[in-house]
Amino acid sequence: MSVTLNILEVGARGDGVAEEGGQRFFVPFTLPGEIVEAEPRDERGEGIAADLLEVLAPSRHREPPPCAHFGTCGGCALQHWRSDAYGAWKVSLIERALKQRSVQAPAFEKMLAGAPAERRRVDFVLRRQGKRVLAGFHERASAKVVDVGTCVIARPALVALLTQLRSALASILPDGGAADAVANETDSGLDVLIRPHKRVDLSLERRQLLVDLAEKANLARLSWGDRANCEPIVTRRAPQLILGEIVLDVPPAAFLQATKRAEQTMRAAVTAWAGDAQRIADLFAGVGSLTLGRPGKLALFEGDKAAVAAADAAARKLGGNRVTVERRDLFRNPLLAGDLKAFDAIVLDPPRAGAAAQVAELATSSVKKIVYASCDPGSFARDARVLQDGGYRLEKLMPIDQFLWSSHVELIALFTRR
Repeated sequence: MSVTLNILEVGARGDGVAEEGGQRFFVPFTLPGEIVEAEPRDERGEGIAADLLEVLAPSRHREPPPCAHFGTCGGCALQHWRSDAYGAWKVSLIERALKQRSVQAPAFEKMLAGAPAERRRVDFVLRRQGKRVLAGFHERASAKVVDVGTCVIARPALVALLTQLRSALASILPDGGAADAVANETDSGLDVLIRPHKRVDLSLERRQLLVDLAEKANLARLSWGDRANCEPIVTRRAPQLILGEIVLDVPPAAFLQATKRAEQTMRAAVTAWAGDAQRIADLFAGVGSLTLGRPGKLALFEGDKAAVAAADAAARKLGGNRVTVERRDLFRNPLLAGDLKAFDAIVLDPPRAGAAAQVAELATSSVKKIVYASCDPGSFARDARVLQDGGYRLEKLMPIDQFLWSSHVELIALFTRR
């Protein structure tokens, strides 16, 4: 039985939130102030997930979504929201997380707003059905694949790749077979890793089809298999990132900032906020994209083997002993307060879980400046509170929207010793 609901706010997952009869309802594709008709579907957390049937009274902030797949494709949740209101909501997610942890925060820097057609890293899903291959993204809350004609958030070269993937994989995947295509647009071209969901033996004929795919799509590199143990099928050009004067060869399916503009903005923030620090440690460094190339001595610490190898190769090109690279699991083996004495500033960019063990050591250290890049407001607020209790002050914070029209927001922040 359907219910009529007044949408009060947009929740952290991007769904509209309503309260009726003592129950909370979560309704996708709705906006604050709207009156909607919805069909309750199942329990979710502290409420009930519901399907939107009709918007009875639309918000003045509602706009036509720019993508024909919106509402079916699970990639975007908020294309229907006017950009100023949407941006304010993303900032509020960070404000709310900090308030819940009683973190004292300054006025934020202006948010780096996302823009269409700038995502340079995309994970496509591929599934063969009969003679055709569906290529695109999963439907919302489903294993079904949306066969995407175009994607308004991705770089044009990535969108164009879809046609070539359909053609090539129709003769490689078995009927019903599926794979992911992890595609990065590097500064020297597309780097693609095809990751089959089940083992597929590559015959000579299938390998030739993959080589033809790389040629037709003008790929820099095409690899096959799991990320940790993949086989480069063809390398036509070395996939590279250009970071100032540094040219960095990246491994297949490397973690990159989702947009080049965000990477450049974060590098600039690190340079400005670290100031004249001569000894910097970059923790959870990845391939070193936030710090490689800056003056002074730099120590990179990262747990991923392939990323460490890439960063080390770039460091060797620089020569001398200015840059060192160490493979280290900072979750289990963080740098201790005594180790941190060797550095004037710390840069850290942990995964979504944050850096609880490492931050506990930083909180007792004497490091003057910490630049923290975060992809999750909740874990950042938790870590920020530990640093605050340890005597650090949150001095600057810039929200970053790399994942346009999603519920995901990132940030970069500066902490200084009181």
